[in-house]
Amino acid sequence: MTSVGTDTVDNESFQKKPTIISPGQSVLVRLPSEGVKIVQLKPNGTISLGKFGSFAVNGVFGYPFGTSFEIVDQNNVVPIKSITSTEDNGDDGDTDSDGPLNKDELTKMFSDSAENNQNIINIGSKIQTLSDEEIVELKKSGASSNIGQKIIEQMIAGHQGFDRKTIFSQQKYLRRKQQKFLRRFTIDHLGASQLLQYYVEKDLQRILDMSEESLGLILNYANVRPGGKYLVIDETGGVILYAMMERMGCQGTIVLAHENEHANTIALRYSGYSEEVQQNVIKPINFLQLLEPENEKIDWIDPSEEEIALLKPNKRIQLERRSKRARDINEVIGLVQKGNFDGFISVCTLHMPTLLPHILPMIGGSRPIVIYSQYKELLLETQHSLTGDKRVLAPSIFESRVRPFQTIPGRMHPVMTMRGFGGYVLWGTRVLPQEGGVTAVGRGIVKRKKDDSITPKEQTPVEATE
Repeated sequence: MTSVGTDTVDNESFQKKPTIISPGQSVLVRLPSEGVKIVQLKPNGTISLGKFGSFAVNGVFGYPFGTSFEIVDQNNVVPIKSITSTEDNGDDGDTDSDGPLNKDELTKMFSDSAENNQNIINIGSKIQTLSDEEIVELKKSGASSNIGQKIIEQMIAGHQGFDRKTIFSQQKYLRRKQQKFLRRFTIDHLGASQLLQYYVEKDLQRILDMSEESLGLILNYANVRPGGKYLVIDETGGVILYAMMERMGCQGTIVLAHENEHANTIALRYSGYSEEVQQNVIKPINFLQLLEPENEKIDWIDPSEEEIALLKPNKRIQLERRSKRARDINEVIGLVQKGNFDGFISVCTLHMPTLLPHILPMIGGSRPIVIYSQYKELLLETQHSLTGDKRVLAPSIFESRVRPFQTIPGRMHPVMTMRGFGGYVLWGTRVLPQEGGVTAVGRGIVKRKKDDSITPKEQTPVEATE
């Protein structure tokens, strides 16, 4: 049992990252086309993956996260080594003539290759003898991945220039066809990094163009840890909260400042945390309550038990809601008035130079100030405003970008296409300036006193030496 805020909840189940696929979880499904999808694994349900087919949910339970599956007949699934694997994952390792290509067949298929691609003539579909109509007919003949393997095998056999490709080009060709025709998928744990990947693919504006590297900078520079108390502005729909709660293990307090009637935390619906846990960790507060806490505090006195007994049932429910709301608001206002937060994190589009003067007094000494923006110019303005402010030490702007590399046997080079942006992070340290200036105290004063005690007559002149 761990104390969170003013209440006590059992956080034992949130201390470790889950490793086994279980019912009720929200997970990230990776498709052969490199697309991603978030699904909730409801027992006895069926999940559709579009052109890749549908699968029965019960068939994936009990396997570790990261396992790849192949859809077979009647929406059943079998585990395989990977989405692009060419070997069966069965116990005997054998496949029949209608099954996937085994390793020997793949080696034989790649036995005829060129040293370079200079003899390849790109003439489009004319180099492929397998027509589109024949591919459609093959698709209609079955609904399992075996049909996809047959299509790939016949396309390679009908490719007039396949033997002119290098072994690397042949492997790339095979992978592209696997991404298009195989009915396979991988289930991953939906952590903060995976959730960010999903929004990068689906809704980049929701996360303000943030990259995984920038998210890592925010969490590290803000020193997010279990048991901390943080003041946060999050306009990503709860993605920052999702990452913080994962890192904090649901131990600590997050005061969430927002400008709307209700805070937007829609991303937390994928977290699996109960409403009780979320309410004990996350304390929403609007900007009016944040900036004028003494005027927004609610004067509330609970009625006596005799008065409550005289109320009708619906009036009692209304009274309980009003009482809880008053307690919650007064609690978070008390946290703001007490101040001494362990850090401040801002991921929003607000004008920070006008907001920070009100925020800084609430942050404790030697605590981090972390501000994210998708535009460097806005952070430069904020940095300029903090340069003359003695309450923030060394405000600096950082940008981090990791370039992916393509690795194949005997060859490695960076991927030529990637995102050219990922946001910027401003980091500074809140300090408490001493009133009246700083006086240096050290051995220099002692030495000066000793020098002053020697009179001019007592000083011995130094003889010049040749």
